[in-house]
Amino acid sequence: MMPTELPRTIHWLACALIVAVTCLAAVKTEGQSTVNRIKRNDRITSAVNVRAGWADLPTGKSWAGLAIDLTKALAAAILADKEKVGFAVGDRKSGPAKLQEGELDLYLPVEPIAPSKLVAAGLTSSHPFFFNVQRIMVRRDTGITKVDELAGKAVAVQPGYVNEQNFETANEEHLQTYFHSNGKTLAEFPFQEWDEMESAFVSGHVVAVSAEETELGRLRAANHEEVGDAVMLPEVIGMEPVGAVFRSDDSAWTVLVNTTISVLIRAEELGIASETIDADKKSKDPEVLYLLGVRPGIGSFVGLDDGWAERVIRAVGNYGQLFRRNLGGDSPLAIGRGLNETWRHGGLLFTGPIW
Repeated sequence: MMPTELPRTIHWLACALIVAVTCLAAVKTEGQSTVNRIKRNDRITSAVNVRAGWADLPTGKSWAGLAIDLTKALAAAILADKEKVGFAVGDRKSGPAKLQEGELDLYLPVEPIAPSKLVAAGLTSSHPFFFNVQRIMVRRDTGITKVDELAGKAVAVQPGYVNEQNFETANEEHLQTYFHSNGKTLAEFPFQEWDEMESAFVSGHVVAVSAEETELGRLRAANHEEVGDAVMLPEVIGMEPVGAVFRSDDSAWTVLVNTTISVLIRAEELGIASETIDADKKSKDPEVLYLLGVRPGIGSFVGLDDGWAERVIRAVGNYGQLFRRNLGGDSPLAIGRGLNETWRHGGLLFTGPIW
């Protein structure tokens, strides 16, 4: 290399270095954009599908449900205050649209959105946070305890369609598929409107109805005098994995949402509950100590301090506590864990990496 070429070479190397550093900074800024916006707004905002146990206004004043608690868990992690949240009703059109426009941090649907639609909208979904299970419920006085005993009896269901909110209903399709694949004959009684189907079951015109567990639980609780302790049969007719939806251009936010879900599930597996944290911080189990921030490291890869997971569990509890409070034995829905149990206990819930 000639001496006169050396300054030019240094100049181009310096330019390349500046460009590389600028791009790296831009990627880091983009990756942190959602968390930065949340900190700037001092609030997390989610759109939700209204459904009993998932996201509802049971008293007409404050939101409650599994989706609500996930939002509060993230607020506790980032803002150290689970009450710094805001909610709006969203559907399969308005929820994704508001995410694209930057008005929301999360959209929490009660049924999954097809991957092709997510990709087309520049969105993605978290790991499953809830398995939306479809079952059949019968009046207790029928004595029916399993699907095989429904031969010759009509099962009420809503037909599959896509409604004006682009909400895909597949209950009828799931019911037909289940009966066909198990070699059973289905006596189907389709209803276009939920209210009509509910009235038919409550009045005794039909003795069996098929829908998601959350809807069946709400029907049973709202009409307890008429239907008593109606029984959800054990067979799973259909299942849809549900996760949080958010923009796909923020990898750090994706990691934080998925890790928060994993923390809630893993806390249950390790026996860490909201009321046991102080005692658990004295545990000899290294994973318990890591999860609660006693051993350093859990905050490094999500861009938060090491106490963020402890704040999450203190604020909302572990996954089992969330489920019991919103959907299970401590709620009017009284739904069993079923597929929403951890994989160690026969369910489908699992944790992703937390380190």
